[in-house]
Amino acid sequence: MTDLDYYPSICAGVYSKSSVPNGEQPFVSVTFSELTNAKVAMAISNFDDLKYIGKQNNDYTYSYVCDQEAVLNQLCSNSTLGSMLFTISELNTTSIQYSQLTITPTTNGKVETVNYLVNETGYYCVTIFKSDPSSNDAYEAAVEWKNPYGELPGAEYPKLIFYGLMVVIYLGFGIFWAVQSFRFWSDILSVQNYIGCVVFFLMIEMAVNWGYWENYNVSGRPSWTLLGAVAVMSAARNSISFFMLLIVCLGYGVVKPSLGDTMKKCVILAATHFFFGVIYAIGTMLMTPEEAGYIILLVVFPLSITMTLFYVWTLQAIQHTLQVLDLRKQHMKAKMYKRLWRLLVWSVVMVVAFFVINMISFGSDLASEWPARNWQYRWFMLDGWLNVLYFIVFITIAILWRPTDNNKRYGLEQLASNEEEAIDLENQLQAAENAGYDGLKIRTPNGDGEGRVALDEDAAIFELGDEISDEDDDRGHPSRSSQPPPYKARSSPSGVAESEEEESDEEGSGSRNSESARLTQERRKIH
Repeated sequence: MTDLDYYPSICAGVYSKSSVPNGEQPFVSVTFSELTNAKVAMAISNFDDLKYIGKQNNDYTYSYVCDQEAVLNQLCSNSTLGSMLFTISELNTTSIQYSQLTITPTTNGKVETVNYLVNETGYYCVTIFKSDPSSNDAYEAAVEWKNPYGELPGAEYPKLIFYGLMVVIYLGFGIFWAVQSFRFWSDILSVQNYIGCVVFFLMIEMAVNWGYWENYNVSGRPSWTLLGAVAVMSAARNSISFFMLLIVCLGYGVVKPSLGDTMKKCVILAATHFFFGVIYAIGTMLMTPEEAGYIILLVVFPLSITMTLFYVWTLQAIQHTLQVLDLRKQHMKAKMYKRLWRLLVWSVVMVVAFFVINMISFGSDLASEWPARNWQYRWFMLDGWLNVLYFIVFITIAILWRPTDNNKRYGLEQLASNEEEAIDLENQLQAAENAGYDGLKIRTPNGDGEGRVALDEDAAIFELGDEISDEDDDRGHPSRSSQPPPYKARSSPSGVAESEEEESDEEGSGSRNSESARLTQERRKIH
């Protein structure tokens, strides 16, 4: 604080000793510099008692120090010249600690220091006026708000607890995911492997965030190295999350075995978003709001463009995937995607709602008191709720796609072992669909259900997903992956798949009639 400051008060939040386990005695300390040469009137108090400082003149202006003008307005007497004006006579009934000091320059290293013990959690302010406002006196003072837990500012202390808790939660969920993946390793889908990697990354990111605030609390100053790591990992988390959400909505691993060239486009968009995210993080670290001005638009605009592309593409993709699943009557998969759609809509509504709430809070008539009333929760309104919203959305998506013994119901009937094989499988699917045979599948009748699809010169007929609807599967219909159909398809000159029944003589006539009726229905669909 200096005599040139526009506002004579500076405030910050301080926790009481009893609010922190094994905490030290908190205090507010004001230390004047060696070059200070001034007579000052100083008050240290809780924000709630600032209302007692200053008296109103006849013209509805306020005077804060007793000077000749205040004497003429009968706000004080000549005997109190140079003192601070209060609207209450008994200061011991308030939190105000008042001091009137005469400070001279010194060269021996001894400086004037005033301490104020904090007994209750609150927002504490230091107010300094020159005793003679018309004089050339100059002062410079350093104010320290010492909290019982360490060096971290009071408004930032909840982040230390929050990120520590998030580390534990993500670690617990990571263990759960690892156990489920181990139990159903043979049925793991590609998208579930991606989700597992994201869970591991989130554990690391939350740990780095916690490490940054813990280091700040111990050293008393932020680490630029850790701050840079937090910025980069935050940009990476957002990019990876948007990428994961996009490929899931495109149907990767559920409707399609491979996205082909579309996957490359997704990767390029994610990398671009990460690049602009790092630029945005660095820009916000190096520029204060006062210094930024219109320059901040140069780092915000590119990031907003890539984010908009992600949202638009994702919403279009999930609508298309839902249409495909409905046409194939794969209702269980469609139900899962509809839940995802509702989750995305809910998240957008929450973002808009919090944005409106913050705008109302900052734009109200009580905006000047907003920091004092909300200093313990400000971090959550400005930053914490975004992490909570992300956590809710991600965990919900992960639970929807968690590894289970029913994985194949939500994945492809026939999955490739690697990306090259997946692309080849996708090309075969496209060739079959172009030939007009979408809706059927061919399996080699080797009895294990794992036969490779074979395409002859005329066409290939196979299907991604279940050949029957999920409702039929719920009624106990045998799974195609575990029990191959008792017939094989062949290409006729007209291009229509014909089947040869290979039922044994031991099977009943009722089973043969049911199989025949189903094959007749499939032929009608093809025609």
